[in-house]
Amino acid sequence: MQQFLLYCLCGGMGVSTDYAVYYLSYTAGMWYQGANGLGYLAGTLMSFFLNRIFTFGMRDRTLQRLAMFLGVAAVGFGASALLLWALVQFAGVDPRIAKLITLPMVVVLQFTLNRRLTFNAKSAAPAAVPSQH
Repeated sequence: MQQFLLYCLCGGMGVSTDYAVYYLSYTAGMWYQGANGLGYLAGTLMSFFLNRIFTFGMRDRTLQRLAMFLGVAAVGFGASALLLWALVQFAGVDPRIAKLITLPMVVVLQFTLNRRLTFNAKSAAPAAVPSQH
């Protein structure tokens, strides 16, 4: 539970970045799905760097973990885009509000996947050990 709370705190910084970029982009006239993609990328990068250090205490294999994190983020983005589309197109929710509604569902999905895949000590390939001849 403590790890999930830390994830939410660090993720909150990422979500804040995501929503700020989304809101500003959408308000400036960008299509809501384009703004969603831009915001999502900005928030994902912020979240990765904070969670890697503070939540999961992982300082090794940064590029490998970033690739895994981005893969999980792609799944989360797909869920976010689908939920956002349904809320805007079918439920008639304002896109700025719809984005807020999608966030909790995506946070739980991504925490679960990142905990099991990206930041699981067993999931990363072992570092090469130099031969001692």
